[in-house]
Amino acid sequence: MLQFLRGNPLFRRYWFGTWFSELGDWIRNMAVMYLVLNLSNNSPIALSWTMFAEYVPIFVLGPIVGVMADRWNRKKTIVWANMCRALMMGVFALAYMVHAIWLLYVAAFLSSICTLFFRAPGSSFTMQFVPEEDRKTAASLRQLSFSVMLMLGPAIGTSLYMFLGPGWVFLLVFTLFMLSAGVTSTIRTAPPEECPGTEAKQGLRSVWEDLTNGMRYAFRHATVRPILFGAVFVGFGAGMIDVLEIFVVTDFLGLPETMMAVLVSVQGISMLVCTLLVQRIKLPFDKFVSYGMIVMGIGLGSMVAYPSLMATAGALVVFSLGQIALNIGMATLMQTKVDYAYQGRVNMTFQTTLIGLMTIALVSTGWLYALLPLRLLVACGGLFIVIGGCICYMMFRGKVAAVSSMEKGLKPQA
Repeated sequence: MLQFLRGNPLFRRYWFGTWFSELGDWIRNMAVMYLVLNLSNNSPIALSWTMFAEYVPIFVLGPIVGVMADRWNRKKTIVWANMCRALMMGVFALAYMVHAIWLLYVAAFLSSICTLFFRAPGSSFTMQFVPEEDRKTAASLRQLSFSVMLMLGPAIGTSLYMFLGPGWVFLLVFTLFMLSAGVTSTIRTAPPEECPGTEAKQGLRSVWEDLTNGMRYAFRHATVRPILFGAVFVGFGAGMIDVLEIFVVTDFLGLPETMMAVLVSVQGISMLVCTLLVQRIKLPFDKFVSYGMIVMGIGLGSMVAYPSLMATAGALVVFSLGQIALNIGMATLMQTKVDYAYQGRVNMTFQTTLIGLMTIALVSTGWLYALLPLRLLVACGGLFIVIGGCICYMMFRGKVAAVSSMEKGLKPQA
């Protein structure tokens, strides 16, 4: 990794800018959560509405954002989206000053749209200055920054909110997003006209044509199709554990809810270590995806195998290992097998599928928990992801068999 960073100054600069962005995200997320609770007298409904406002744009607007990301200049899109994210901090600060919780919902909704435009062109922009043989390393480094922030972000965000207050925290986040935009703007790559997929198109009809063309490409692509099927299973399983994890701590382990912070720290540390470990494993990237899902599911189901904090933490380490393998394998496949011109649309199709199933799980799991035992629900969530991993494995294997048959001059089996 260090050799790659030394040898690729453009990626090094981009990666450095993502640290500002990741830190800003965590500080903002923690500040918004505490501010919503303060303004609503600790109402869980208000917090749910905030999450809904942040998820809805991904589910509804994701495919359209993908079209725009494939049309526009990638670097300019990332820079301007980050600047818009920075400006949204003013709306959050205004909501705090006038004590208007509805304005927080509006700010969360608009900020989520800006984040979509920030993330959608990221993989294709990286492809402009990272050779194909180095994209696994690049994906591992991006996962590394995410893991470190998962480990440190909640504590940093909480401490800054308690010490500085909402107003100064939002000003700090504004500064971090602007720094990220500034660093990214200094990266010099090939002019837009030399990069495929940036042709200017106009009209709503052309947007619809690009949208349907991108979805058709994603669902027909032999590598992307298994990943989309995997997103269905992972999205639903991840949504279930997002709701149930706090109840694993309180109802299953019999511990105070503050111990949730211990599990979050364990997950962050294990993801950091697993990132360094997985990056050294030599496996085909499709196996990273399918095996990663299977390991994730085993880890999730094992969280309720025995009522002990150590046992649950150990299962969370297994879950993190699978998640890291899945993320690195998927990101590398996306950047090596998907055409540059379709990167935005394919990534947003994946995000829409993942978030859509997560939303269904977030809504339904609370009702299911009122009817079924916790251990059964968590075990079923893990089994669901394992089944998804097995399906992905068979789909990838079918792709290899088809390619092998074609190479031998045989007609591939259906």
